[in-house]
Amino acid sequence: MSNAGINRPGALMEYALADWDAMFAVNTRATWLLAKAAYAALKASHGAIVAIASMSGSNAHANLGAYGPSKAAVIMLVKVLAQELGRDGVRVNSVSPGMVRTGMTAKVYADQRVAADRDALVPLGRVATPEDMADVVAFLLGPDARYINGHDLVVDGGVAGNFLGRLPGLQQITRS
Repeated sequence: MSNAGINRPGALMEYALADWDAMFAVNTRATWLLAKAAYAALKASHGAIVAIASMSGSNAHANLGAYGPSKAAVIMLVKVLAQELGRDGVRVNSVSPGMVRTGMTAKVYADQRVAADRDALVPLGRVATPEDMADVVAFLLGPDARYINGHDLVVDGGVAGNFLGRLPGLQQITRS
């Protein structure tokens, strides 16, 4: 599993080149280097790789600097690796989490009002835990996912698809 990741928020027009390079080095290049290093063992064992991407890799998110572009690159890297390594019996997939309570997001969820507002955005009624993601990764690495290759599995509780349901004025339209 490749789950290294950092975030350095900021507007792209004000973003430092060093921050851009660091984001791609950790968030994208590390996954490629791990695949290269593990390739022989994965080929011999018909193993699998799961890389952690993000819903920000397929949904634009302003002011996160290079985070979204670097995670979009992870998603494409996984698809290319799946094509190249699949013939050797190696499956490569990614998981794109939505909002997750982690050490990196602890400050956000320390504010109970913000935490409740975020929970309310998720159709399942809560923000994910790391265990929610771990279970999906275990599935993709296991035998039940033996025919899944080159897929980015969005695991967000339905939040990305819930945008239109949160449009202001929707209640007035549906009552007419």
